Amino acid sequence: MRRKKPFSILNLLIIILSIILAISILITVFIVRDVGNTYYPSESSFYYSLNSQEYSALTRRYYDNAAGHEDNPHVRKVAEYYAVGLYFEKAFFANAYKKAGNPEAEKKYRQQMEELEPKMGQLSAEKQQILKIFPDL
Repeated sequence: MRRKKPFSILNLLIIILSIILAISILITVFIVRDVGNTYYPSESSFYYSLNSQEYSALTRRYYDNAAGHEDNPHVRKVAEYYAVGLYFEKAFFANAYKKAGNPEAEKKYRQQMEELEPKMGQLSAEKQQILKIFPDL
């Protein structure tokens, strides 16, 4: 009859290290997947959207790429474009609430528009173009 080998400390160590390796691989995969999915559009694509007066595209890009990452160098480089997009969004909502007869909400969004004006920097002339879209404001 064959004797079973006794369970050794080395077998236990191999099992523990295998578990640690598997967990480390999973963590690495999740980190690489999250970092690899971040795409920052080029400044020329922002310029194109601005020139075409596609302000909603700037707003969408803000929520896709910049929201929560305002300190990222890629985001700071085009922060003025994002501010224009957000200004457009706030103007849209202010206009909608004005037409709906909700002056409190309209006032809230107008205040947010005023806060965004200095952040638009050199692109602050776009404010006039946006206000042409919403003539009731």
